[in-house]
Amino acid sequence: MFPGQGAYLPGVLAERSPHLPEAAQTLEAIDEVVVAHGHAPIAPLLLDRDAPPLQELLESDSDRLDLAIYAINAVAAELLAGIGVRGDVLIGHSFGEFAALSAAGALTVADVARMACARIEAFRRAAPEEGGLVALDVPAWRADHLVGVLDEPGLHTAIDNGPEQTVVSGPVASLDKVEKLAMELGVRATRLRARYAFHNPLLSDAADHFRQATTDVTVEAPRTAVFSPVLGRYVCSTADVREVVVRNMIAPVPFYDALLTVFRQGARIFIEAGARQALTGIVRSSLPSAVTTIPLLASRGGMDSVLEALEAGGVRAHWEPASHVSEQPLAEITSTAEDVDHGGSANLLTELTALYADELGFPAEMLAADIDLEADLGVDSAKQIALFERVRGQYGLPEVPGRRRNEATTLGRIADLVEELRR
Repeated sequence: MFPGQGAYLPGVLAERSPHLPEAAQTLEAIDEVVVAHGHAPIAPLLLDRDAPPLQELLESDSDRLDLAIYAINAVAAELLAGIGVRGDVLIGHSFGEFAALSAAGALTVADVARMACARIEAFRRAAPEEGGLVALDVPAWRADHLVGVLDEPGLHTAIDNGPEQTVVSGPVASLDKVEKLAMELGVRATRLRARYAFHNPLLSDAADHFRQATTDVTVEAPRTAVFSPVLGRYVCSTADVREVVVRNMIAPVPFYDALLTVFRQGARIFIEAGARQALTGIVRSSLPSAVTTIPLLASRGGMDSVLEALEAGGVRAHWEPASHVSEQPLAEITSTAEDVDHGGSANLLTELTALYADELGFPAEMLAADIDLEADLGVDSAKQIALFERVRGQYGLPEVPGRRRNEATTLGRIADLVEELRR
């Protein structure tokens, strides 16, 4: 599975790319195209642990963010191939469909990079009105009813992620009304970090510019099975590939239907070939517990963490480290709880570590007091807010200003904040 929006971690390949010559070649191919189109190179975002975090890129350089997401997906595909892991079927989510097609040999890595640049230019030329996405914790049929009740111009159901989440798309003013109505109905609504109303006819002008700019891109029939959520079927021909490309920006994404289809056909192991673990979370909440989910790059670290994730999911990989590269485990890169002056009591930190480990599915020993929940573990802001609300309820804490809560991005800082609020 190849994720789309938001699937970025700064420096996620820092300890991994030295082991894979193909990774360096992929990044070079992408950067050659990116620079030729007037953008700054992407590789530093993925190879430098001090690269700008997701929120900073969203606010100051979202174009480069889209390119970085594709680059991570492309390298993840090379990484899996390099260790002998090949999927029976590939699925992309939203913009991730382009990565699935390139991994299947239908498009070259360089051509997808060129298409990503053309997509950026299409938005600039079309200048669509300010819009975005809101995730509702309801099934698609309920989201459809909510959209119908509001009857706002440009408001559409955009993405069906499963029984527990549907994403609606539209102008900012309409999304404000969605959030207000959702609150009145007791439905959790989360504004996603996106600049445009994706998967919405509002982007038709941009989609037209994009189509015209990509007509000369060479496409091939996929060499590996690709199931397209946008098409609702397998991509079997060059005509199918072009249809995915043309419809990707404005068509709704019935991702849940795609998961159900491949599950019924026997798929039981789902590997997220990108940063973070948004898609594995969707699978866990949407499909029976018999399935296995593997977030390949859920956090920063070395090749050992990739191999351990695959092994825990029952997937055998074949890899030997290059003799000139020393593998540094994640445990040696990060500090332990005892090394950090976190301010909060040891008992409180232990309790918080157990709570977060249980909710996030990480081993407790991995959650050092100074490890950043987003930058190091890929826990998005919506999940962090939900977790802190649970902490607030468990300890009987008062309401917390959003700014203070957002600053608490490590367990040590969360412990400090809890101690402060208890006083």
